[in-house]
Amino acid sequence: MAGDLREHLVQYFEEHHKLVEAGALQLLLDDHQPLVLSRELLERSEGGSPLVTREMVEAALALRRPPSVGVAARSTSSGSVVLEGRSFELLREGFEGPPAAAQPLVAYEALFHSRYRALTRMLRGRPQLPNLRPIKDLRSSDGGASVIGMVREVRETPQRHHLILTLDDDSGSLEALVPKGSPGARTVILPDEVVGLHLQFSKEAGRLPRVVALERPDVPVHRSMGRAPPGHRAIFLSDLHIGSRSFLAEPWAALIEFLRGRGPRPELAQTIDHVVIAGDLVDGIGVYPRQERDLAISDIVEQYVELGRRLAELPERLTVVAVPGNHDAVCPAEPQPSLPPSLAANLPPSVHVLANPSTFALDGVVVEAYHGRSFDDLIPAIPGATYARPTDVMKRMLQMRHLAPIYGDRTPLAPLANDGLVIDPAPDILVTGHAHTYGVDQYRGVLLLNASTWQSETEYQRMRNISPVPARAAIVDLANLGLVTADFSSGSAAFSFPGT
Repeated sequence: MAGDLREHLVQYFEEHHKLVEAGALQLLLDDHQPLVLSRELLERSEGGSPLVTREMVEAALALRRPPSVGVAARSTSSGSVVLEGRSFELLREGFEGPPAAAQPLVAYEALFHSRYRALTRMLRGRPQLPNLRPIKDLRSSDGGASVIGMVREVRETPQRHHLILTLDDDSGSLEALVPKGSPGARTVILPDEVVGLHLQFSKEAGRLPRVVALERPDVPVHRSMGRAPPGHRAIFLSDLHIGSRSFLAEPWAALIEFLRGRGPRPELAQTIDHVVIAGDLVDGIGVYPRQERDLAISDIVEQYVELGRRLAELPERLTVVAVPGNHDAVCPAEPQPSLPPSLAANLPPSVHVLANPSTFALDGVVVEAYHGRSFDDLIPAIPGATYARPTDVMKRMLQMRHLAPIYGDRTPLAPLANDGLVIDPAPDILVTGHAHTYGVDQYRGVLLLNASTWQSETEYQRMRNISPVPARAAIVDLANLGLVTADFSSGSAAFSFPGT
């Protein structure tokens, strides 16, 4: 496990154009959240030495606040939880505490500066972005130059249908022309995403610079990936909605029978070490209009008591990792904190409820778990995107290296000092929920999973034209990311092997 994380950290610094010394790397590996500490080091060394030294890590540790105490604190001092020789390691939680500033505008400014810095590090140094400069230093006499900025506005010219981008960086603003049909115009450009532009300046006064190339942070094409020893698997679920009248008790019972080795394929069940649940653990209270008509349990605390009872049905040998969703009893703004201790206390000790999103390693395989509320913003914004094909949207998240870039729409963003929705590092598995369907795909070596719901269709979903695909479970071989789909919707298990 430590060897796999070591490779991930080395690659993480390489992606940000840094080399890490052996002594510094060992200190990072000993920390309870090595990726959080690594990101702090990158922010402190902005524009400085290309080396990360032991002294730099020690200085960063001295400035750190004590780790917060919560459900995740059940892990050991090194961040690992070992159950029967199998390990779970928390790498990073998206929620890192309350806003640093009391004034909302100041806090949001810090959030967007954090996003800009994190994604700029991924873009800087690319050969496709030569002569990289701050916006304030651009001159029309340059001929060609590159900038990295956050998209403030995208508008279309009325006659020729070219795009005009308004881009901001730390130094100023810029308008640039993206010609219709050019490579940069082939993928819709979203508000608040961070992009790199290679610009060509016109010799004519007053003409906008033309975008020759547009680069997104994206997942590296060539990268090392974490893999577990043979015989280790994880099962991925989402959207349990405990407390709803539509909770699928019979398919859930079939899942429990399978995991306990009493259903079909007991030899497969015995290789499963981990359960990952991607949000909406309970149905909640007052989440949508007249929800009370759909509830079997109308008390939020009792919903979590019932959740604990359902999760206690899982075999004790399993490590359970869960993040909340928009139906759970936490702040709805993203990133969301983990469950408060008063509610988490109702869950079995083997359950680790983290923030939404969170990054963790299962036997060396890096998993990013995010509930997926930003689908509500991204699907209307991306032509052709639908709830029926959520993995298409997940690919776009990876290209932007951000889970929810759009500010001011349906997904509220918490004004935290660090943007916990940046996808950093690139995971081996990205799992979401929220769409109440089931999707499997791959993108540049990342396995994409939209985990299925355990709730049948509700009247509210019919009104919103959402057709659920319930009671499917993705069983992933952590040695090679091979996948088996288990369908429990009929009340018994049926297995298929989709191409991944």
